[in-house]
Amino acid sequence: MLFSAILILNAAIAQETGQCTTAESTALFQAGFESQKSLDTDAALASYQACLRSDPNCVACLYEIGWTHWTRSEWDEVVATWQKVKSLAPTHGAAVTWLPQAIERRDGNQVGGENPVHVPIGTQSEGGGIRLELVARFQNYNSNTASSEDHHDNWIFSPKSARFTPDGSKVYINALEGFQTVIYDSKTLQRTGRIQHDFGRSDAPLFHGQSTVFDYQYNRQSPSGDPNQFRGKPVESALSHDGRFLWVPYYRRDFDQGATSPSAVSIIDTEDESIVRVMPTGPIPKYVAISPDNRWAAIAHWGDNTLGIVAIESGNPEEFEYLPERLVVETILPQQGLEGSNRDSSCGFCLRGTVFTPDSKNLLVSRMGGGGLAAFRVEDWSYLGTLTGEQPTPRHLVISPDGEWVYMSSNRSGYVSKARLSDLLQAFAQAQGESVEFTDWTSTYVGPGARTIELTGDGSLLFAAINNSAEVVAMDPNTMEILTRVRTDGFAVGLDVAPDGSQVWVTSQGRGNAGGNSVCVFQVTRTTSLETVVEGVEAVEEHGDSDGEEPGDADGEEPGDADGEE
Repeated sequence: MLFSAILILNAAIAQETGQCTTAESTALFQAGFESQKSLDTDAALASYQACLRSDPNCVACLYEIGWTHWTRSEWDEVVATWQKVKSLAPTHGAAVTWLPQAIERRDGNQVGGENPVHVPIGTQSEGGGIRLELVARFQNYNSNTASSEDHHDNWIFSPKSARFTPDGSKVYINALEGFQTVIYDSKTLQRTGRIQHDFGRSDAPLFHGQSTVFDYQYNRQSPSGDPNQFRGKPVESALSHDGRFLWVPYYRRDFDQGATSPSAVSIIDTEDESIVRVMPTGPIPKYVAISPDNRWAAIAHWGDNTLGIVAIESGNPEEFEYLPERLVVETILPQQGLEGSNRDSSCGFCLRGTVFTPDSKNLLVSRMGGGGLAAFRVEDWSYLGTLTGEQPTPRHLVISPDGEWVYMSSNRSGYVSKARLSDLLQAFAQAQGESVEFTDWTSTYVGPGARTIELTGDGSLLFAAINNSAEVVAMDPNTMEILTRVRTDGFAVGLDVAPDGSQVWVTSQGRGNAGGNSVCVFQVTRTTSLETVVEGVEAVEEHGDSDGEEPGDADGEEPGDADGEE
């Protein structure tokens, strides 16, 4: 749902039915509407409520209160408000239209029988030598919190991903539907600023005169006539040049409702938190990977089976430029005719997790649609082929700090797996550009909806965000044993781990406009050494006393968005 368009439409409808009758209430209605557009929901509610005190029969203000609660995922309040609108104005067409959907979202915001999944501060779990404790949260669903560590933050709107700086001092949260990246101090646990992905005429120099790349065509046109005047929906992020530059790709430009036109990636200078360059991309650039030698940025296009490669060796964003040709995984997916489809289904191979090998000589890319792990040789950017045989729906890739292991999450099937990098590269060398089977993965079932995975800086712990069960799982990456798992707000999608392993920040984006709008901060405490735990596990296995349960049959993810903007 394109919320800004809904705001404009509903403002007109609200004024037609139950229009405010006094100058004061009309002014308060307009003030509330402007506050809501800028996501200042507290100010919006205050204006609308003042409007109703001034003019109790102004249904327009009452109706917009429902939309303000909608943006905060406060479904009980949305339903109660619009039911009151219907009782006062039975012919109010918009309330009649949207009330059933609000009821559906209220009743559907359930995981494991809990409604909604909003876990209390202090929630913790312990096992395998570590303890995870929820010590802070930034959320946009409850302004009356019982804990000083539970921060109501109206900038958190559909948070998609988290990224620590290399020194661990800052965390960047991409709020997809908020069109902004929100910045936090990880030590004080305070919000320190934001970067807004909103570009107008004065921002033209950031684009260097480019509005497209690789001859991509626009299937949707910007209302201004200039495709570089838009708001971008930030998805993931990556850091280059020792943390100096933050790369933020946009799922789409806001006017491109079908997500079939060129999108863009912004490059942010983390010293002053300013956007210093915006480069066009292909459709739906979900992921950016930076080569360890800081020579290349690879941008994976979820929308058409390709990747764009940017030369960044100079270290000066003004000089960054694309290589002339895209990388193609087997075949390019044409965009014509896909405008009205669900782009999380009509995405071809749905290229997602992307990572360079530690020597910067190879590029690995997961194919979440259809399966497989693809690779390219950096020396000549040749396609090496695809390895199949992994757990279905591979999503995210990370490589261990020692460069020995590749870890992969598999979304719908619910596994986290690992394989030796050397074995994978040997198999790619023999693939000769074809698809071949590779089954030498060690896999652990963690639950359907295995999304982002990350390792601690020393590689001793592996964390996974589990979407369907609203959990964070901590694993021993050596044994692939689950050490502990803790509940988080539903539905968890992204996470990052502090370089020293002391914190895990988890984004709960939500699904179908239910749940989410939350960032949970977990403190990680070592209670015993992992070596002691591993020795204990091995001793149990030697005595044949292991009672671990088989994973059984993964049910997969519920219908709907696999990993997109909703």
